Amino acid sequence: MDRSWDRHAVDEVLRRAGIDAWGVAANTPPLPLAPPLPTAISLLGRFTAEELRGVESGPHEVYYAGYLRLNEALDAAAATLVEALRAAGSRAEGVAATIPEELSGTVTDWGDAGVFPHKTAATRAGLGWIGKTALFVSPEFGPRVRLATVFTDLELDAGTAVTAGRCGACRRCVDACPAGAGRDVTWRAGMPRDALYDEKACEAETDRHPDLGGVCGVCIAVCPWGQTT
Repeated sequence: MDRSWDRHAVDEVLRRAGIDAWGVAANTPPLPLAPPLPTAISLLGRFTAEELRGVESGPHEVYYAGYLRLNEALDAAAATLVEALRAAGSRAEGVAATIPEELSGTVTDWGDAGVFPHKTAATRAGLGWIGKTALFVSPEFGPRVRLATVFTDLELDAGTAVTAGRCGACRRCVDACPAGAGRDVTWRAGMPRDALYDEKACEAETDRHPDLGGVCGVCIAVCPWGQTT
């Protein structure tokens, strides 16, 4: 293993790849559905203000294009980092931003799709918390982000895990949700998702937008965290 590889080397690769923020989580105890490697590097990419403009009234083609853009950019950045880590002598494996398109048609229950939950790595890395409609919320960018994860055996200091929601009394996402999926409950690490929000109701709402890849985004657009003009 190249001993010169450290946080600075990782940061240089990810900044060049256009990643807006990243953090490190220890894969101990093992994260659910995670590869058997000790370090998780959580990658964050953010939507532009233009991509989210008007989404509080419902999803549109510009938002969906931004969703696809971020997934592609995150997957490319993860692949670049994996290649760099392997070249330096480390083991590394990336997890795509979302389930591969060729498999999405086979998923009948998104709450039990058997895919790694990027939000878990991001909260354990200290990048943010889970909001009242199960969104990952960054203190800097709010929920206007997408995530991917790279696992490696490179030793990196982990961030301080976030273990509780910081939404306080705010319930804008709960009130705005067209499916009524939010339960106005403060997230705590390890709590069952069903205690936080109604995944089935959310899924039924997203199914109403097949021409937009089954996305919604209303709760993302109304959240006050990270709002820009």
